[in-house]
Amino acid sequence: MARGVRHVVAAAALLAAVAYAALYGPLQIAEPIHSDGYSYYVYLPSVFIYHDPTLTALADDWYGGPYPDFTGIRRWPSTHRWLNLHPIGTAILMAPFFVAADLLTRWSNLPRDGFSLYYQHGAAIAAIVYFVLGLALLRSILRRQFSDGVVLATLIGITWGTNLFHYAVFDGTFSHVYAFFTICVWLWLVDRWWDRPDPWCSVALGVVAALDVLIRHTNAIYLVMLPLYGITRWHDVRPRLMALWHRRLGLVAAALAGIVVLAPQLALYKWITGRWIVNSYDALGMGFSLASPHVVDTLFSTQKGLFFWSPLLLLSVAGAFVAQGKARAIVLSAAVVFLLQTALIATWSQWQFGASFGHRGYTDGFALAAPLLAASFASAARHRRALPGVALGAAAAVLLSVAQMIQYWAGVLPMVDTTWSQYTELFLKFR
Repeated sequence: MARGVRHVVAAAALLAAVAYAALYGPLQIAEPIHSDGYSYYVYLPSVFIYHDPTLTALADDWYGGPYPDFTGIRRWPSTHRWLNLHPIGTAILMAPFFVAADLLTRWSNLPRDGFSLYYQHGAAIAAIVYFVLGLALLRSILRRQFSDGVVLATLIGITWGTNLFHYAVFDGTFSHVYAFFTICVWLWLVDRWWDRPDPWCSVALGVVAALDVLIRHTNAIYLVMLPLYGITRWHDVRPRLMALWHRRLGLVAAALAGIVVLAPQLALYKWITGRWIVNSYDALGMGFSLASPHVVDTLFSTQKGLFFWSPLLLLSVAGAFVAQGKARAIVLSAAVVFLLQTALIATWSQWQFGASFGHRGYTDGFALAAPLLAASFASAARHRRALPGVALGAAAAVLLSVAQMIQYWAGVLPMVDTTWSQYTELFLKFR
C-alpha cells in the first residue's frame, strides 16, 4: 500500500500522457484548444504575440473583424469593445507553457500565430501538469490522517471515479483542472494558516484565493472555507469569531494581496464596460432563473446529474457523517460550498453547462470531496462487515465511470441532453 501511494501520482501522470497521445496523436479527434478552451486561452496569443490585451488585433488578423460565435467573445453594447466570457486566471496558469511553446515555435520556424502545433500541445500539457500537482498535494493532505490503503483508494476514486481525469486529458484547456489545483492549494493553506498564521501564509492565502476567482468568478464561494474550517459544533462559533479578530492583520494582508492579483481583471472590465465588476454573460442574455431551479436534475438526472454520472461521490456525502479528525474539520465548509454550488448551477439558465462528460460545474471542488470520500473508506475499514460492500461498490463505480468516459471520447454518448432511453440503449456500447 505504501508503495502504491508513493507511485499513484506518477501512474496517473503516465496514464494521462498515454491517453492524451492517443486522443490528440494518431487519432487527432480535434485540436486541444477547442470550445470553451479557446476563450480561456486566447488572452495569451493576444498579449504575447499581438501585444494587444483588448483582443482586437487577433480578431482582425484571424477573422477579419468579429469573433466566431463559438468563442463566447462579444462586443459590449455601450463601448463596442470585446468582452470575453471567461476571465484571465486559466491563461495566467497556462502562461509558462505558452512561453515554452513560443520559444519552440521560433526555433522550428512554425507559424508564430498562437495556435500552431507547439501552442496547441503546450496548452494541453499545462492541464496535465496542474492535474498531477493537484493530485500530489491532495495525497499529502490525506496522508496526514488516513492510512496508505485509504489514501490510495481515495486518489484512484477521485481521479477515475469522477470526470477529473477527463478534464485533465480530453478538455484540458477548460478551466476545471486548473481550479482543482488552486483549490487543493487553498485547502492546504487554510489548514496551515489556522496552525501557524505567519505573514507569508496570509499573503499566499490572498494570492491563491484571488487566482481561483480569476479562473472562475463563482469560485468565490470557496472563501467560506477560511472562517468555517474546524467548526464542528455551535459552541465553536464564538471562539472562531474571536480568533478571526485576533488575526485581523493577517486577513488584511490576505485581502490586499488578493486585490493586487485581481486588479488586472478589474481594470480590463472597467476599460471594456465602464464598470469594475460585470457579469460577462449579460452579453449573451444568460443569467439566473430563481423561479424554476433544476436541483434534482443537477444532482440525479441523466442530463449531467452529478451523482448519476459519478455515483462514487455518494460516499463523500456519507463521509460527512462519519468523518473524524481533520476530515471532520472541513465538513461544515464543504457542505456550505456544495449547497452554494448547487444553488448556482440549478438556477443558471444553462444548468447542464453545455457539452461535457458528467457535470463539470462540480469538478473544481473535488479537493473538498476527497477527504470525505476517504472518511467513508476509513469508516468501512473500521467496520469489517461493511468493507466488502463498500469496496465492491466503489470499484464498480470507478469502472463504470472509466467506461463511460471512453464512450464519451469515442462519440458514443451524447454531449448534452442525454435521455434515459439513450442511456440504456448505449449502456456499455463502444461503437
